[in-house]
Amino acid sequence: MESKPKPKKRDAILDAMLDVVVEGGFHDAPMSLIAKRSGASAGVIYHYFASKEEIIQALYERIYTLKRTSFFEGYSPEMDAKEACIRVWMNWYAFYRKHLREMRFLEQYEHAGFVCPPAKEPLGEVELAFMRRFSGRSKGGILKDWPEEVLMEMSMGLASRLAQQPRKLPQSVLKEVAEQVWESIRSGK
Repeated sequence: MESKPKPKKRDAILDAMLDVVVEGGFHDAPMSLIAKRSGASAGVIYHYFASKEEIIQALYERIYTLKRTSFFEGYSPEMDAKEACIRVWMNWYAFYRKHLREMRFLEQYEHAGFVCPPAKEPLGEVELAFMRRFSGRSKGGILKDWPEEVLMEMSMGLASRLAQQPRKLPQSVLKEVAEQVWESIRSGK
């Protein structure tokens, strides 16, 4: 019987931090528990990371990158706008559904006062084009001129809340919901 390969120590440390934070929050994540869960000694941990905050930051960046990549899977700037909106909305739902632990971490991260703001990498060309395209009509986009937080709540907010429900929705229902989201936020002009 083949055993799973052991994750690299750095990844094991990040995975342990994810588990501990999701279970008890940032303040209940002592380095001793991270060491125990990761199987790495304190010396090994400090070889990779200077502090607990640095581990948290590295974990945030790993999850943030995974999230951004997942959202744009199968998307192309040449796609029809409706098709593109539906694709990204369904990717958002699938990501949240598959990565509930990571999303719990991100929610805690965004609300934690002691964590420094993320060093986000600049948006790529595809992402920038997507954001321009899917902005309000007055900004040159194709959506209604509603505040950005309203557009996000009516689209991606709905996808994330549905993904957190115990029951996984069938693809046919998700596609129908995504189509209705598109109809509700697109500019009719």
